[in-house]
Formats: sequence, structure tokens, C-alpha cells
Amino acid sequence: MFVSLQFKLELKKEAKQKLIKLMRKQSSAIRVAYNMLKELEKEKAKNPHAQIYQRLRQLFPELPTKYIDSAIYKAKQYPTDKPVVFGGKRLFEKLCKNHL
Repeated sequence: MFVSLQFKLELKKEAKQKLIKLMRKQSSAIRVAYNMLKELEKEKAKNPHAQIYQRLRQLFPELPTKYIDSAIYKAKQYPTDKPVVFGGKRLFEKLCKNHL
């Protein structure tokens, strides 16, 4: 049996800014990992995880290892044969309305 809790997290301004910065870096790492995964699939590269990991480590040295591994794992969940939109809700709505 699983128990789920939901609560509102209140952070100090400084902690909130750090969290937002970390979330942005994580999103960027996922996008870069996805794009590299698509390229490496076309090239039929061996061990793409290691190549992507090394590139993300260079681009985002401040991200902990678990976040880089998580970014690669999340990037592998997206389909590589269909277009994927990275961005917020507003960007997605614009795309749906053909305003991009």
C-alpha cells in the first residue's frame, strides 16, 4: 500500500532562487541529452549514455551526478521519431494555435 502526501512548500527567497536555477539547468540538460540521443541514434553510436554523460558533465559542471543521470533517463523516455516541444505551457499553447 502506498500513501501519498501533498503539501505546499514555502521557501525563503534565496532558497527559492537556487531551486529555480537548478530546475532550469535540469531542463536544459534534458533538452541537450534528448538532442544528442537523436544524433547518436542516427550515427548508430556505441554506448551513447557514456557520450551524453561526458558532454553534459562539460556543459553543466555544477549539476550533481544524479541530476545528469536523471536527465539522460528522462530524455530516453521521449520519442525520437516525433517532434518534441521543450518549454513551458505558454509555448505549448502558442504551438497549438500555430503562432510559432
